[in-house]
Amino acid sequence: MSPTTVYKVTIQATPVGADQWKVVGSGTWTPGQQPQLDQTLSAEVVEALFNVSPSEKSGRNQVQLGDIFYAMVFRRISK
Repeated sequence: MSPTTVYKVTIQATPVGADQWKVVGSGTWTPGQQPQLDQTLSAEVVEALFNVSPSEKSGRNQVQLGDIFYAMVFRRISK
């Protein structure tokens, strides 16, 4: 994978046991670097969600922290 691969990301959250996903952040991400997000999220959330090596053009990573599910959806925007 080229180091210039950039992904558009959207981060959503919902309480455990509910299915009411709300967008809590968005921005861009180059794997191996910190994401550039429009909103501030806790370091724990960012570390858990972005601990993935994407091999596809798009995908999703979901984690549970406490009583909240967080999901990061990513889509490649450059080659």
